[in-house]
Amino acid sequence: MKNYLLLTFFLITTIVKAENNIKIYYEKTDNGFNIYADNNDFCPSSIKISFSVTNLNINGGNNNIYIVNSQQKKQLLTSLKVSKKGRAYKFSFKYWTNYGNHNDNEYDENYEYNLPFKISSKFKLYQGYNGTFSHKNQNALDFTMPIGTEITAIREGIVIRVTDKNNKNCGKKECQKYNNFIIIYHKDGTFAEYAHIKQNGSKVKVGDKISKGQLIAYSGNVGWSTGPHLHLVVFNQKLNERKTIKTKFLTEKGKKTEYLIEKNEYSRNY
Repeated sequence: MKNYLLLTFFLITTIVKAENNIKIYYEKTDNGFNIYADNNDFCPSSIKISFSVTNLNINGGNNNIYIVNSQQKKQLLTSLKVSKKGRAYKFSFKYWTNYGNHNDNEYDENYEYNLPFKISSKFKLYQGYNGTFSHKNQNALDFTMPIGTEITAIREGIVIRVTDKNNKNCGKKECQKYNNFIIIYHKDGTFAEYAHIKQNGSKVKVGDKISKGQLIAYSGNVGWSTGPHLHLVVFNQKLNERKTIKTKFLTEKGKKTEYLIEKNEYSRNY
């Protein structure tokens, strides 16, 4: 009987509303196929693959999650080997991707984050961790600040996402799709998202290495927003969800590091 291959390829939209920087492909071998991935992101990415096979064995099993290194080309994910020679074989698969290491649960809990604005500025924390309006079950922070306020990096890292083309807002979740944001990857595997920046308000681009305290954007009132503010969240990215993290901020140079409290005002003197 003549051997044959049938390959069906499905792309499942990534969890975040961002460009997909993962490419998955295969190469024929003497006894089956190798499955590879390219990751064009500036951070690790996670991939889950669900195979449907006929007369092929999947090395390591099915429905696995694979971690692809940052800027990695042709990383071997798995191999498919013909089970019974001389018989027909085929496979199809679908996959889900997201940036970040799905298996990464540890991070630097003692890191001292900078406040996200320039020296001598003072802003009110309008909504804190697990806030009642839009932060339910979410460790995120909202700073009330006028449009055009300078936003600075709370931690050093590398930029992986930038969107600043939008100029629309409303007080309903449906306007979330119009949000402008910057996402920065940190060396301990966490990410920080700075959201609601003004249209064309980013001062950085994907791939830029960022220093702590560096100017990265100007604040705005874009997306799911009822007034000018900065939405800030630190998180670990899983394949299907974010695990948001409470972080301690330096509120007084050399003296005080604390979790920020809703409705309090904070000034930066460093």
